[in-house]
Amino acid sequence: MRLFTVSLLAGLTLLVWACGAGDGVESDTTDATLADTAPAGGEEPETEPAGAEEPDNCSLITPDEATALAGYELEVGEDSILGCGHLPPRSDVADLAVNTAILEGDAASIAAQGFSNAEDIITVELGEDTVAVITPAGDRVAPIITGGRGRFVELMVVFLGIDPGDEARIEQAAALAVTALDRWEGS
Repeated sequence: MRLFTVSLLAGLTLLVWACGAGDGVESDTTDATLADTAPAGGEEPETEPAGAEEPDNCSLITPDEATALAGYELEVGEDSILGCGHLPPRSDVADLAVNTAILEGDAASIAAQGFSNAEDIITVELGEDTVAVITPAGDRVAPIITGGRGRFVELMVVFLGIDPGDEARIEQAAALAVTALDRWEGS
């Protein structure tokens, strides 16, 4: 049921976004993903490095790394348009997801475009360019986004319930996002 709800919310978010929710219409969801974000002016993003392809999102973090961040066992799921989910055993709902995109800009501006109703976007001092996006209610971290040279990794952690004031957990999640980006760049 939770998978259906998450899929429905993600689908609705894509539909609202595609219909112009960013044109002054307030939205109360943070289920956007990096794939939903386009550079200002409708320009196509530069692909840097030339000809770069997005990786298999499931290869970027291990189940052990996901488990360490969650504090309970997570298994790797399947890669989809929403990224690669890591989920509890015998569950069909991901508590953690990894997604990638090749975009132009910096993490803060990309996060602001993709999560226009976020409570706050805070800089995290890890990696080349890393931010944490706080939910509209201000009660938890939604994604961590890190990037470098046009490559961005989004670590969706909203279901882990990371408090915006918990700097240690935010840094732990950011470190995992940076690890995923390093693996992508090393592939």
